Amino acid sequence: MRGKQAQAKRNEKARRPARYWLKPLLAAVTVAGSAAGLTALLNWMKDPEQWPVRSVRVEGRFVHLQRDRLRGVVTPLAEHGFFAAEVGEVRNRLEQLPWVEQAAVRRVWPDRLQVEVIEQQPIAHWGEAGLLNSRAQVFAPEDAAAVPGLPYLAGPDGHQQRVLEMYRTMSAMLQPLELGIERIWLDARRTWRVRLSNGLDVEVGRNDPLERIARFVRVYPAILASGERSMVAVDLRYSNGFAVRWRPVDEPSESTG
Repeated sequence: MRGKQAQAKRNEKARRPARYWLKPLLAAVTVAGSAAGLTALLNWMKDPEQWPVRSVRVEGRFVHLQRDRLRGVVTPLAEHGFFAAEVGEVRNRLEQLPWVEQAAVRRVWPDRLQVEVIEQQPIAHWGEAGLLNSRAQVFAPEDAAAVPGLPYLAGPDGHQQRVLEMYRTMSAMLQPLELGIERIWLDARRTWRVRLSNGLDVEVGRNDPLERIARFVRVYPAILASGERSMVAVDLRYSNGFAVRWRPVDEPSESTG
C-alpha cells in the first residue's frame, strides 16, 4: 500500500512541470494568434483597393475659394483609402491655404470624405500685401490687393490687434462728422496717422491719440466753415491746438478733377 502511494507521488511530480507550463503556453499561442489576426485585419482595412474613397464632398459658403481646388487638395490624400486616409493631415493641408480659416474632415460610411471649410472673412487690408480678419489675424492670398471696399491698416508686426482696435474706436468717434477712415498707420515710433474718407490726412501723433481725435471732432465743423478752400491735412500734434494745411487756390480738388 505504501509502495503504491509513493509511486503515485512520484508520478504526480513527473507530470507537474508539463501541467505548469501548459497554461502559459496556451496563453502565448492565443496572444500570438490574436496579434497576427489583428495585424491581418488592420492591413486589410488599410488596403485602398478593398476600402476606397469613392467621393469627396466639400461644403461651405465661398467667395474667394473654389470647390474644385479644395477637392484637388483632398483627393490625393484620399487615395490611401477610407480607413488609411489621415483626416488630420487633410485638415492641415486645407488650413495651409490662405483663404481657409478653418477646416473639418470626417469619414462618412462607407466610402466618402466629408469636408467642411470656413472661408476667411477679411475686414481690412494689412500692410502691402496682407489681409486682416476679425480676430486680427493676418493672411496673405495672392489676390489680396484686388479685394475692394476695405480700409487699409498698417503697423509693426505684432500690433495688428492694437491697430484694429484703434481703427474701430476712431471710426465710431468720427461718425458724427459722417467721416470714415480710409487708412490708418502706426509707424515704428508708435506715431499714428490717419487718412479720412474725404481724403484728409490727419497727423495724430504718439501721445493721447483718442483725446486728439475727440478734439478734432469738436472743432472740425467750425474749421470747415471758416475756410473757402478745402483742407488737405491737419496736424494734431500740438498740445494746445493744431495746424491746418489748405489746398492752394490754383490747385483743383480731386472731386472737381
